[in-house]
Amino acid sequence: MSRGNNALVLTLLLLFCSLSGCLRALDDVINEIEGTESDYPSLELGERTRSSPALVQYDECTNLLEDLRNAAFEESLVSLDQSAYWHWTDSYYYRAEPSLMDGAIAEEASFDDGDTGISSPSVGSTDSNSGEPVAGTDFSGTNNQEQGVDEADFMKTDGRWIYVLNNGKLVILGVPEFGQLEILSNMSLEGTPTQMLIDEDRLVIVSSVYYWNLESNDPLREIMAFDQPNEWGYYDYRISNLVKYTVMDVSNRSVPEVEREIYIEGYYHTARLVNETVRSVTHADTYIDGLLTYPELPSNYWDIDDRYERMDIWNNSVTKAINDNRELVDGLTLEDFSPRIHERTNDGVFTHAVTAGDCSEFSSAEDVMSRGFTTIATIGLFEEETTLQVDHIASSWVNVYASGNMMVLAEPANDWWWYWGIDETYEDETNIHAFDISEPANTEYIGSGRVKGDVQDQFSISEYNGSIRIASTSDNWGRWWMATIDVMEDIAVAIDSVATGETDEIVIEPDIPDCLGPSNHV
Repeated sequence: MSRGNNALVLTLLLLFCSLSGCLRALDDVINEIEGTESDYPSLELGERTRSSPALVQYDECTNLLEDLRNAAFEESLVSLDQSAYWHWTDSYYYRAEPSLMDGAIAEEASFDDGDTGISSPSVGSTDSNSGEPVAGTDFSGTNNQEQGVDEADFMKTDGRWIYVLNNGKLVILGVPEFGQLEILSNMSLEGTPTQMLIDEDRLVIVSSVYYWNLESNDPLREIMAFDQPNEWGYYDYRISNLVKYTVMDVSNRSVPEVEREIYIEGYYHTARLVNETVRSVTHADTYIDGLLTYPELPSNYWDIDDRYERMDIWNNSVTKAINDNRELVDGLTLEDFSPRIHERTNDGVFTHAVTAGDCSEFSSAEDVMSRGFTTIATIGLFEEETTLQVDHIASSWVNVYASGNMMVLAEPANDWWWYWGIDETYEDETNIHAFDISEPANTEYIGSGRVKGDVQDQFSISEYNGSIRIASTSDNWGRWWMATIDVMEDIAVAIDSVATGETDEIVIEPDIPDCLGPSNHV
């Protein structure tokens, strides 16, 4: 993935702020701790502005590390400020009417781009003139959103063999005659296998491997844990989950062979198979040991009746927490933030370097303040040996769509905590990032745009003849501290011609279907 001066940007016909964000100096934050009898001792948080959604590729690791440190520190400030809010005020939940309480608390976790749509069945690349079984005619396949783009599933078939992930095992069934089945192999898999993709004689299985399920002597367990035990003698882990890609040679269905075992730190989103290339999307948000989100108060604090005395102690404790967090964050390295890639070989577990040298694998929107990463793993299957390309995008949880030529990531323009403590009301907006996937084993960044509202799932995204169509919902999702309930509004946006970055039209309709079909208009 690359972005130079000629990188194309999808420009939307929308109004948004053009100022760049910055962080307030530490001394200013501490000096702004104040409290009155009717208020709470709030913190002065960093400036919140919006500018461009375009991804900027890093060319120096020092710049990347500085951005990550600032994002982690700013998020900790928000957590400390929220702690003061809950501690010193009557919160909204206690003030709200019972009718507003029901369902008012929005879950923070984003929806996955679940594979629940119904579309034309399509599997692999069967040829009707070759005598091979034809998908959709001789056998059914995965209900894919787009023709020619295979989506990961727990069961796959090419008409001759059936592949099933069942209770931690890969089961391969033969179909000697229609209506007959025979078990050819039954192979145990590591972790929790969830989905797979197949291309002729190669199979890619996606599994979740949890830290606490690894054997005590597994080298991966040592890699995932911190070096020193905690105060109770246990080892905390910087990240608890690995996404495992098992590349298998199934040319002999009776004896499938493991070719490659790749582990990426984080959680699994989804995967697509286009042109003999698997592109899998994961997300990682590492745990920072020792980062304080609540002040450390003395043991007698709760016995003090005087409000002002307690507030003085609280403010001093918060000041100490801020200083401790700043010192901790400034000592973090890129390895503390970045999702690492591990590979199991006959000689043990090998950990790939975080970067090839200049951190050009990493990119971020200009105004995004996030320490989490969405990773696109591009696995080429067409050569004798599989290839691996990795791109890391600083973002929160995303929804993923893919056509035959383009992959689209839809991510919230800002994380939930970004909205806390700002006077200006920002509406929810979503960044749309487009990638060229027309070439095998290669993923290339095209450009970005921004739409109002939230994108609910993959079926709210579509690409047709170079135009991206988005159906979004405006509802300020995730801002649980707001005392008003917004009326949801559906928004449809057509971004015409990725090549030129022009916006075709913005149409607001009361009812928009969940799936955008292949037509010239939304």
